[in-house]
Amino acid sequence: MSNLKLSEENEVYLNLKNELRVKVSDWVESRFNYHHLEVIEKWCDNCLFEYIARPTAKNVFIDWLYDCEISIKIENYFDELEKENFEEFIQKYNDTEGGLLHCLKTCFQDEYEEFENWCIEFYEDDIEDYISEQENYPMWNTLFEFRDSFYNSEEDTEKCIKLGLGVIEGLEPFNNIIFMTSAGHSFYSAYWIPLYFEFYPDEKEKYKNINYSDL
Repeated sequence: MSNLKLSEENEVYLNLKNELRVKVSDWVESRFNYHHLEVIEKWCDNCLFEYIARPTAKNVFIDWLYDCEISIKIENYFDELEKENFEEFIQKYNDTEGGLLHCLKTCFQDEYEEFENWCIEFYEDDIEDYISEQENYPMWNTLFEFRDSFYNSEEDTEKCIKLGLGVIEGLEPFNNIIFMTSAGHSFYSAYWIPLYFEFYPDEKEKYKNINYSDL
């Protein structure tokens, strides 16, 4: 491939990357009202915990697994359901590269959902304890309220929580409010761009080859 061709492809890539950054930035500015945490806490008489949506077991399943001896969980699954070839499976799992979810889905394939549902039921108490131990409270002083009540749906709350965002709901007269629960990374790469893609899946397809981790 010629240097000219590479240069043209690189320019297209960079233009798309910049386009994504601007588009998501404009979306955040146009779709959210900004509030200070202290104002919201005062509004609800310092009972903010009562309005923060609690994650479900499915929401935290992968994070919970990160804190576990995953091989033991898989072995228990094989034993309890009397499945065969555990040793072969765990060897394939150990040889698979990528994140935890990718490795599990690659190895389990169509059986992954069965494994997840089994764990959620079998380790229900452990997962509930894990949820209770999490700091599900705003880490930063700025909160973001959806300007449109259309986003107050349970489905959209799930989209936010799935990405690790906290959600304050049912606090009159505000629409749902989201907040960041972690630090040490860009809000755009960690939260805003993934959330934008959740609401606009066609855009996710358009920018599927863009590495936005540094935005």
